[in-house]
Amino acid sequence: MRTKLSAMIVTFAVMLTFQLPAQARDLIVGIGGDIETFDVCCANFIQSHHALYAVYEPPVIYPTIEVAGGALVGDPAGVVGTVFESWQASDDGLAYTIKIREGLTLHNGTPINAELVKFTIDRNLNAAGGGTWLLNNIAFVTKSPEVVDEYTIRLVGDAVSPMIMSQFYMTSSAMLDPAIVKEHATEDDPWAKEWMARNVAGGSGPYKIVSHIPDQEIVLEAWDGYLAGKAPIERMIWKIIPSAAQRALLLRTGDIDIAEGLGEEEIKSLEGVDGVQIVKAPSGTQVYYGMNSSIAPFDDVLVRRAVSYAINYDDIIQNVYNGDAGRLWGPLSETSGMSLGESAGYKQDVAKAKELLESSSYNGETVTISIDSSKADRELIAVRVQAAMRAIGINADIERVTPAVYSERKVGKTLQSTVDGMLAWIDDPNYSLSLVLQCGVYGNYMDYCNEEVDAIIKAGWGETDKDKRRAMFNRAQELILADAPWAFLAQPDFKLAMSSDLAGYVHYANEIPRYHNYYWK
Repeated sequence: MRTKLSAMIVTFAVMLTFQLPAQARDLIVGIGGDIETFDVCCANFIQSHHALYAVYEPPVIYPTIEVAGGALVGDPAGVVGTVFESWQASDDGLAYTIKIREGLTLHNGTPINAELVKFTIDRNLNAAGGGTWLLNNIAFVTKSPEVVDEYTIRLVGDAVSPMIMSQFYMTSSAMLDPAIVKEHATEDDPWAKEWMARNVAGGSGPYKIVSHIPDQEIVLEAWDGYLAGKAPIERMIWKIIPSAAQRALLLRTGDIDIAEGLGEEEIKSLEGVDGVQIVKAPSGTQVYYGMNSSIAPFDDVLVRRAVSYAINYDDIIQNVYNGDAGRLWGPLSETSGMSLGESAGYKQDVAKAKELLESSSYNGETVTISIDSSKADRELIAVRVQAAMRAIGINADIERVTPAVYSERKVGKTLQSTVDGMLAWIDDPNYSLSLVLQCGVYGNYMDYCNEEVDAIIKAGWGETDKDKRRAMFNRAQELILADAPWAFLAQPDFKLAMSSDLAGYVHYANEIPRYHNYYWK
């Protein structure tokens, strides 16, 4: 539990970051695709979260700490307050009384108070999306909060959750202006989701969007009123550059300062280049080949298992990631401490793959492997998966899709198969499995469902005995591996290429940059 004092201490520590003079040099960031949505309730794709953390402030954060070697990271031990000043749990753990920091406003001057916070939570409860899932499935909150006074709310859960406060760290919990949302609401769209997808409702983060030319660039300027002090770099320009190779070239020539979303080949080409630095960190990212359990031929578990045995995993680790990746053996990250590891995962066995395929319902149809065209490693992996499938007798084509179209089809669960990745922002088996492999949830893009796995997820939230919890999730992993909704490929290291003139990068568990930490050396 965090006290008001600890919240004040961390706020003071964060503010020290900004005791730098404003720096007039623009920060030019090369990104792979446009922002899919500005709606905090429903952002489920990385570029949206990059933007939302820049223009909105979540009510809690993981504080910045320095680790061995001088690297700055977000401390995963627990969240502290930003908009929320302090909170107190009831004796039974069901209710939280939350104090809101006085004197804060949105970009447009609207005060942040209990009524505004209540509206934000109410919208997440009712505007179906990731925010709804977090409140219902992680915090077990289904009821509107009570306004106690101008700067206090009381939030009551249906069951005890160890993550009721940490889920407020997500962008879905960012404060919104109720008047703006209501102004653009309609009878058919009472929470203004259509308008919010392309607009900002108030904003409270370190930067304000001043212009946006779709599929070209976004310009952001530092906000004077940011609660931790004005960001050192006054202006950022995000250049939308679909080609990873082009982003790498522009960084090399000094035309951009950060090249996001580069693949291993681009990173390798930049190592040792004068004026360029590569930031590296261990990652919980899980890269997989997803097979939609509701679309033939992947509605047949024998086909999914055959593909899982067909793939050359070592080739992907060595030749896509240049060895800077570990093997992903199953549905839980190897960094979670809960993975069954090599003892239970698939290894390449082409003979067994052919045998399984022969016993399956596959009848020669062509399978489509869809990939996000902005992700440099996806095509390299897709080519290898395609070759593995063809080697056992499955016809496969690769479809490169723009990020916006890919996102729409992914959320709609209409992709037949895809090379994708997921990163659990909270590295816990309950959280990660309920995020992407629980029946019917928003992020379960391959439409997998196993009722026994669901029962384990549900029971796991309240299980406090570590040995019993481990046994439960061992069973869940065994079930998921047998069902093979994904071929579990790799866990690559995090790498980011940027100008050597730039400093202040902080690595968070969700690997989304907080641009206000950057400054010019």
